Amino acid sequence: MDPIVATFLILGAAIAAFLSARVPLEVVAVGVAVALWATGVLSLPSALAGFGDPTVLFIASLFVVATALETSGVTRWVGGVILARAGTRRGGVLVRLGGIAAVLTALISINGAVAALIPVAVVIARRSRIPTSQLMIPLAFVASAASLLTLTGTPVNVVVSELAASEAGRSFGFFEFALVGVPLTIATVAVVVTLGPRLLPRCGPEPEPAELSDRESETLSLVPEVVRTGAVRTRRRARTGFRRTVVITAAMVVVLATGAVPAAIAGLLAAGALILTRVVRLPDLYTGISWTTLVLIAGMIPLSVAFLDTGAADLVADGLLAVVGAADPHIALLVVCVVVVVLGQFISNVATVLIVAPVATSVATSLGVSPLPFLMALTVAGAAAFLTPVATPVNLMVMSPGGYRFGDYWRLGLPLALLFLAAAVLYVPLIWRF
Repeated sequence: MDPIVATFLILGAAIAAFLSARVPLEVVAVGVAVALWATGVLSLPSALAGFGDPTVLFIASLFVVATALETSGVTRWVGGVILARAGTRRGGVLVRLGGIAAVLTALISINGAVAALIPVAVVIARRSRIPTSQLMIPLAFVASAASLLTLTGTPVNVVVSELAASEAGRSFGFFEFALVGVPLTIATVAVVVTLGPRLLPRCGPEPEPAELSDRESETLSLVPEVVRTGAVRTRRRARTGFRRTVVITAAMVVVLATGAVPAAIAGLLAAGALILTRVVRLPDLYTGISWTTLVLIAGMIPLSVAFLDTGAADLVADGLLAVVGAADPHIALLVVCVVVVVLGQFISNVATVLIVAPVATSVATSLGVSPLPFLMALTVAGAAAFLTPVATPVNLMVMSPGGYRFGDYWRLGLPLALLFLAAAVLYVPLIWRF
């Protein structure tokens, strides 16, 4: 079979499986890698190379750091700071809650930050007599915006940074994402504060959470067990290794920011230090890692490689340019970002970016411009997963505490998605030039 045809067939089958939510994400990802080998598109080492990719190892190490911050009581302490100073006015509560969510997301990633703050937000809502539905979606949306503040905010950032290193000759810096993340986070807080009262329902949580659908279960599988169930928090080990955790995490951030060593090495050193100092114990280590996320990325990386190596990405890029023309790269960037925003409402944004990124870089090459604005724009578009509860794990995590229905997300999510799309197409190229 022709390699390009085989690559497109495998991609189509993978997207269909993702959308169906009937096949576990891990099975789809491994199946993609095996199919690429079975059809002769990639050699066996290349098809399985994702499982040893530095990106996967770095993301695994970040899960260990997030577990340490949880078990040592750091995230609980931060939540207590909000509880003490939140006040009773909705606007003030959201600004403080959003600020702490931004800091936690930048340090421990979006899922861990939202999980740590959900119980805090519930208590604040009760004390301030604010409906929980007025706080939960804003918390998730602000965290999604704040995931653009640092390299560690979300696995998407790590994936895109590694792609930039291979396609543009340099990776994105640890705080480089903040050039777009800071204004978007501020804008998101402003939108949820001003529009939230009119666009969000005013209700509390459902008395009994409904049984999860296949799609909801698939989305929650991207969240580590520790975050999803609160398993570590119930073991009464808060404040164990508090200072050690803060010191080791701060050292990792400094090393990542300076670029003294590769990101994967910095993460592994931090994870190793947390284990050796007994901040993280082995049982917590295994439950704190989202194995679904790691297998998903490891299995989808070879598909991105296949798109580039077989020329499939060039074929799609040529077709796209034939439709939109080559006069203005902003038009091509708009089309690519719209695809990411639409797909990102229904399948993992990590998978979406890995699927679309080869096409984006090929478009940039065909236009004779830098891939950097295309890759950063993909990151921004990938974060614009605001329209459905299954778009991201955090959207689903706040659904029951906020008492939301499926259709409650898009009202506030639509203006934010349009804002992020505009930022990706118009603002990003001003910072990362074509």
